[in-house]
Amino acid sequence: MNPTISAHELKELINTSAPRILDCRFDLTNPEDGRRRYAEGHIPNAVYLHLDEDLCGPVTAHGGRHPLPSLERMARLFARVGIRHGDTPVVAYDDDGGCFAARAWWMLRYCGHDIVRVLDGGYAAWKAAGGDSSIATPVPVPAEFVPKPREEMLVRMEQVRDRVPDELLIDCRAPERYSGKVEPLDFKAGHIPGAYNVYWREMVAQDGHGQPIVHMAELLTGVDERSIMYCGSGVTSCVNVLAAERAGLGLPRLYAGSWSDWITYPENPVVTEA
Repeated sequence: MNPTISAHELKELINTSAPRILDCRFDLTNPEDGRRRYAEGHIPNAVYLHLDEDLCGPVTAHGGRHPLPSLERMARLFARVGIRHGDTPVVAYDDDGGCFAARAWWMLRYCGHDIVRVLDGGYAAWKAAGGDSSIATPVPVPAEFVPKPREEMLVRMEQVRDRVPDELLIDCRAPERYSGKVEPLDFKAGHIPGAYNVYWREMVAQDGHGQPIVHMAELLTGVDERSIMYCGSGVTSCVNVLAAERAGLGLPRLYAGSWSDWITYPENPVVTEA
């Protein structure tokens, strides 16, 4: 199944079934801004998921700035918003190139729920297609969600450190962060030795839609299911995972802790090009 869905396809899906729609809008510099935008208008019947409160677990010594929730916490979240495992179609959206929606998409796929897609172009595409908006906050009926985790989708620091040469490591951050020239978020600059840089925003066109499949496949040359994606904290790298699947390259693995986890181990080497 295509991991993305167009606004027109979403309209048809709403008319023929009852998808659970997840509004994942967020602003890293203003954590309450996404909730405000949701309150001002959202796709009808969409429930709001907050990156810090819903799509992350508690920050600890390791695990990065946006640690993955535990499997139990994911299951409780998806049950609470009315997703029945393996049965409820889900569409996630945001308004920033899909980076936050892709996090929710990845979590559901990791839990073994495959009927999930990201809205191509996000909320702007929905509005441009003449989609309705609502300010009502739905109260979903809780559902049974028993996860069947795909552990092969997730790697931890030790697996990154001990990887073999044919396991490509892709740094999905902006080039200036990859090189170590700037680092606005983490206490150490640079990248993991051996990593290649494929900026996640290269997967997104200026209008917020995904780039053509041929373009994404060229950017991700050599990527396959053994490849590992990472970013600053395991959020935006999900865009590259989604793009790889959309381009028919398989589902690369995610280093969920990413750079902000790697640097919490003082013995781990870093590379800078500043």
